[in-house]
Amino acid sequence: MKDATTIIVGAGAVLDFEYKGAFPSVQNITEEVLKLNIQKVKGGQRPLLRELNDYIVEKLKHVSRPGVDRFVPSQLNFEILLQVVEMCLAYSGCWHKEYLSWPSPPEFGALIHPDRFLKEIQTYEYIRAAYGLQKTVMSIVNQYDTSFCEDTSTEQWYRDFWKSLSGRSNIFSLNYDNTIENSLGEYEDGFLPLKDGEDYCRFSATKYLENRGRLSTIAHLHGQILFSEAKEYPFEYSIRDMVKNRDYKTAFKNRMGGQQNPSNQAREDYLQPYIVSGLRKNEKMTFVPNNVYLSDLTRKVIENNRLMIIGYSFGDLYLNEILGLGIAAHGDNFKVVIIDKFPSYIDTYTSFFQHLAHNCNPEEFVFISRLVRDRLYIEIGQKEFPLIVEEHDAPVYSRNGIFMMCIGGFKDAVKKHGEAIRRHLCI
Repeated sequence: MKDATTIIVGAGAVLDFEYKGAFPSVQNITEEVLKLNIQKVKGGQRPLLRELNDYIVEKLKHVSRPGVDRFVPSQLNFEILLQVVEMCLAYSGCWHKEYLSWPSPPEFGALIHPDRFLKEIQTYEYIRAAYGLQKTVMSIVNQYDTSFCEDTSTEQWYRDFWKSLSGRSNIFSLNYDNTIENSLGEYEDGFLPLKDGEDYCRFSATKYLENRGRLSTIAHLHGQILFSEAKEYPFEYSIRDMVKNRDYKTAFKNRMGGQQNPSNQAREDYLQPYIVSGLRKNEKMTFVPNNVYLSDLTRKVIENNRLMIIGYSFGDLYLNEILGLGIAAHGDNFKVVIIDKFPSYIDTYTSFFQHLAHNCNPEEFVFISRLVRDRLYIEIGQKEFPLIVEEHDAPVYSRNGIFMMCIGGFKDAVKKHGEAIRRHLCI
């Protein structure tokens, strides 16, 4: 839809929910992951993820800058930890001469000489750790996803917001839940209707891209908790097709005993991407439907001059570069809204600038600078700043009329500034 609003939805979009289970912040998910025990190849259990975490943190103390480590101590979140596990999985075949996917090892593995701690860990223990980590993440997401679906009286602000954009939005979610689908009711995600007696439905790129019903589209760029591999022929695209299951329990069952993990061109194994997590996202987005969604995002950013970014930390390079295409395509006709959550003390341009420059991802600073046609730096004697910043409760606007930012979180933005957002985007 060329007259729609392109919406990027990040993890911050659901953090204003009232949770009954584990709160899905990065820190809380990491803490749950570190509690896991995995089954060892030779019997017994071990807290491998905790061991790897502590081992790496200790090693980092010897290579980090003392001045920096003093104020920002080395620590891992669950995505970094998954990256470490997957890299160990890729090269452990060289250490143990058990090449799971290839008759010859990845060449770079021949240059790595692990110490005793790493060499004692078997390849299948890394696999179990990686899948345990992924399962923990999906289980936490399923807790709030299930609650949202079952109790339709909750989070009415969230449901009403998505319904207000029904038929006028192309939504690209980085999250694994189905709360947006359950809010919209009718949507197009490219999956064929689920037939009676079947566990899952298949994806059709044609159905998604044509969108004959002119519905809002929803694309999970990083997968979601209902995905699994197809279990029987014919495969529409490849043996790596992702299908959408009727519920989480069925998806969990269909993921058990799946395909051998995929490998990249360097013969490095990585985790089968039911959900795209860790730091190898570009490789994991190779398969249907992720690759179709990604190409469509690029097209939509260039076609549509209205963009909304909700709760995204600007941590994905591929996505940041695509967002930059919108600036080049639309120039002064670009209309952008960013919804983020800044501390409540921010109520002046100086405090806004300092937080954006020093506490946010540098790529967010760069993107906003490009939008306002200024580098945002505070110059001596400067009388007019490129952004209008008032009290914390008020939206931030750019003087060139392109940019609007709500800094009190998603719930605050919807309840207090919903009409202002729609006016800015002309929807």
